[in-house]
Amino acid sequence: MNIEKLNNKILIIKDKSKKSILKKINEHNKLINVKIITLSELKKKYFFDYTKETIYYVSKKYNVVPDVAKIYIENLYYINKDSKYEKVLKLQEIKQDLEKNRLLKSNKLFKEFLKNKDIVLYNLKYVDKFYLNIFEELKENNNVISIDEESESKIKTLYCAKNMEEEVTFIASYICKLINEGININNIKLANVKEGYHYTINKVFKMFNIPVELPSNTTIDGTALVKIFKDNYNSNIEETLNIVKENIKNEKDEEIYKQIVNIVNEYTFIDDFNKVKEFILNDISKIKIKKNKLKNAVRIIDIENDLLTDDYVIIMNFNEGVIPTNHKNEDYLNDEIKESLNQSTSSDLNLKDTENLILTYRNHDEKGEIFVSGAYQEDLIKKEEINIEYKYSNEYNKIKLVSLKDEFNKFGTITDDLILLNTKYKEEYLSYNNKFKNIKSEKLREFINEKLTLSYTSVNEYYQCAFRYYLSYILRVNKYEDTFEITIGNIFHKILSECFDDEYDFEENFKKCVNESKYEFTISDRFFLTKVKQDLQLLIETIKNQMNYTQLTKSMYEKEIIININERLGIRFKGIIDKILYEEFDGYTVACIIDYKTGNPNLNIKNVEYGLDMQLPVYVYLLKNFNELKNVRVGGFYLQKVLHSETNQEEKIKAMRLQGYSNNDLNILEKVDSSYNDSKMIRSMKTTSNGFYQHAKVISDEEIDELSQKAETKIKEASKKVIEASFDINPKELNGKNIGCTYCKYKDICYMTYKDIQKIN
Repeated sequence: MNIEKLNNKILIIKDKSKKSILKKINEHNKLINVKIITLSELKKKYFFDYTKETIYYVSKKYNVVPDVAKIYIENLYYINKDSKYEKVLKLQEIKQDLEKNRLLKSNKLFKEFLKNKDIVLYNLKYVDKFYLNIFEELKENNNVISIDEESESKIKTLYCAKNMEEEVTFIASYICKLINEGININNIKLANVKEGYHYTINKVFKMFNIPVELPSNTTIDGTALVKIFKDNYNSNIEETLNIVKENIKNEKDEEIYKQIVNIVNEYTFIDDFNKVKEFILNDISKIKIKKNKLKNAVRIIDIENDLLTDDYVIIMNFNEGVIPTNHKNEDYLNDEIKESLNQSTSSDLNLKDTENLILTYRNHDEKGEIFVSGAYQEDLIKKEEINIEYKYSNEYNKIKLVSLKDEFNKFGTITDDLILLNTKYKEEYLSYNNKFKNIKSEKLREFINEKLTLSYTSVNEYYQCAFRYYLSYILRVNKYEDTFEITIGNIFHKILSECFDDEYDFEENFKKCVNESKYEFTISDRFFLTKVKQDLQLLIETIKNQMNYTQLTKSMYEKEIIININERLGIRFKGIIDKILYEEFDGYTVACIIDYKTGNPNLNIKNVEYGLDMQLPVYVYLLKNFNELKNVRVGGFYLQKVLHSETNQEEKIKAMRLQGYSNNDLNILEKVDSSYNDSKMIRSMKTTSNGFYQHAKVISDEEIDELSQKAETKIKEASKKVIEASFDINPKELNGKNIGCTYCKYKDICYMTYKDIQKIN
């Protein structure tokens, strides 16, 4: 196009041509006076425009969803004469209704503005008859010039692939060939890329190191900010938007917030925003999340785009039912009605051509055989079988070789590709390496959104086996399921956090906990439920009796403590302590920790050296860093077993004593347990004439501090390794027992070998 000839003219173009036209004008060194109007703009200015209020009115008046209301309004442009068809009559009724209520916005000055102007129609020879009719009217009062630079159809090549992967691989090879020939990657375009191709394109193009800018298919509808908007939506929309604004955390949130505001602003015609909630949420659900633009990449275009002359275009998926991108006879107004209104039918709109263009298609999909497009014409398109050159991606070639070896192994198939690749690569076959293939640390941080929360359970699992942690806490492949044991544990913890209130009704609350549980109890479960209920009542009574022996009269239950491990990297450690007993004495606080256990408690604190069995040391670490208590001296840290197999009540009460470690300072210990000489509270706690009983578990303040520091060191070490994406298959064997694989759900994933085991003595 000669840009100079556009000076002092009105240029009418296709909507999708605007970017390329503006690019040409910007590349032109001289300033020119040109008014650009797209077809959509022409339609709205020449006839009428409409707003969200129009859609709202049609939706409510005619009882249709917003999307259908918009279809009705869009079809009003084509209703220009009487008709026998019911659909047309209905549209005429809607149009008259909207005009009466002034909901169609006419630009009466626009036609006057166009009069006696030079108008250039650029590449509009094959547009819908609707626009051709407008052009004919314009010719009555204007000098209308048609410029058609679309080349006449030349014979193009259509490459046939067996399946999608072969088709995409050929395209990747072809792109590499173009780049090697000096073609700028930004001038290489893919057209007709349907969503079903995205995964394969991503996978194959990565193997060929081809950057590609695929459109985003993810909408903002699932983001945290939109959820907040939905949860707080009310008639006072400003209040809702203020709540959303308070939750903005980054630039992406800022962009989403602006998009929400833009949509809301389109509905200012109404006072009560509850009436348009459905419309606003419908609009939000269609907004795609913007992807970061790549500086150099293969780009996806629409087939009807106005291409630059130096563009190389690959139209893929040239299959029946997909191409041509003709408007099928599926619109609200079918071909018969369109014909009566002198509008284009589905057969009028054809695929256009461009100079540097090839086409590809496949003859099979996952369901079976599929066919070439109905637009295929032998005199314009020649077919060729795909021939992939194995010289652009070693990674792809090796994978292809293994695939071909599979075919040979199963069916005895020998192909030229197998012979060629087998001579080039000496790959191991039918051997398996289960080693974890490293991932980049920055990719992991991006995946976890720069946030990492650790707990005792997750850290313990990391030290049991790093790969096991990766599957559980990064990929989250574990499926949580309620069991009877988990449900009972939850009920016990809930009641034990509330039951020491004087007005607490045990029967009522136990029944409430059972009824609110999502677990479906069997008849057998109901029988055991009665038994554990009795055990729980006995436990509560026993704990109340134990409290007679302690001076720590204040308590906290289910206390969540969060410690920032590394604020810059967003790493924190979180723990929930079942019970903290404490009391202030002359400027310091004595506190002890109690954790309820439905299973058998593990009291081994020596394994903290290896990051294992750190539950009690972790609780000490949490208490030492708990800001709500000042000048803390740890009186003890204990586990309390809440379910018991003993049948004798006296034995059960003994088994309910605290199990763990006590401070060996008698001044502190007496405050924790006044009966420590022959304790009624703590298991194995007693004294003899020579001091503490040999099985009493006592520990000094210095040792408690050391234990806390060791726990902190192992937590920070685990967090560092997690952020570094260190997830090797390394189950630990402790004193001859493989604890890394015990109760592991992932044995069929990791294929652990004896060499993977790390032995600890």
